[in-house]
Amino acid sequence: MKYGMKLSALVALTVLGVMPAKAQSNRVTCTGTLIDVDVRKNADWPLAVIWDSEGGYACTVDRGRAGHDPLRGCNVGEKCRLIGTFQKVGQTYSIKTIDRLEWKE
Repeated sequence: MKYGMKLSALVALTVLGVMPAKAQSNRVTCTGTLIDVDVRKNADWPLAVIWDSEGGYACTVDRGRAGHDPLRGCNVGEKCRLIGTFQKVGQTYSIKTIDRLEWKE
C-alpha cells in the first residue's frame, strides 16, 4: 500500500470515529492496593488511590464527582486492577472514566 493510500485510510478511519490502536494510548491500567485519602473536610467520599508498584505511579479516583462509589466491590486494603481514561499530573493518573474494574476476593 502506498503512503498516500495509507494516509487516506487513516483519515477515513479517524473521520468515522475508528481510531488506530496506537492512538488509544489515553487508557491506563493501575494494579495495586486501594487506599482512601481524605482531602476535603465534610466530603461525601474520600479520594481513592491505587499505587501501581510495578509501574511506579499512582491512579486516583475522585468519587465525589460520580455521586456514588464507582469502586464498589473493591474495598480499602484489597488489590484492585483499574483500567480507564486519565489526565496525567506528574507521575499520577487522575482517572476520568473507568472502563474496567477487577478485584481479588
